[in-house]
Amino acid sequence: MKELLDKQKELMSHIPHGHIIKDGHQATVVAACGLIEEVMEYLNAIGFKSWRPNPLSREAQLEELTDIHFFLAELDILSGFTWEQITQEYDRKWEVNMERYRKAKEDDYSWDKRDKGGL
Repeated sequence: MKELLDKQKELMSHIPHGHIIKDGHQATVVAACGLIEEVMEYLNAIGFKSWRPNPLSREAQLEELTDIHFFLAELDILSGFTWEQITQEYDRKWEVNMERYRKAKEDDYSWDKRDKGGL
C-alpha cells in the first residue's frame, strides 16, 4: 500500500485541488466527496438496485473499485498520518472488531453502546 501512496502523491502533484487550495480541510472534503461518489459508482457497477440488478462488466467494476482506492489514498495522504500509524491503528481496530464478532457469536452485545447514549 505504501507504494500506492507514493504513486498517489505523484498524481496529486498534478491535481490542483489537492495542493493549490490553502485550506487543508477543503481539500479533504473534496477527496471525501470523491470517495463517496466513487463508492456509489461502484455500487451501480455491481447492480445493487433491485429494479436494475444487472451488473456492469467485471472490468468496469474493477475500474470503479480502483477509483475508490485513488480517493482513499488521497485521504490517507491529506490526513497527515504516516502509513505506519494507519496500519498500527488498523491492527488495533481489527482486534476490537474481532472481539465484537466473537462476542456476537455468543449473543453478547455488551460492547454496543448505541442504546446507552453512545455511538
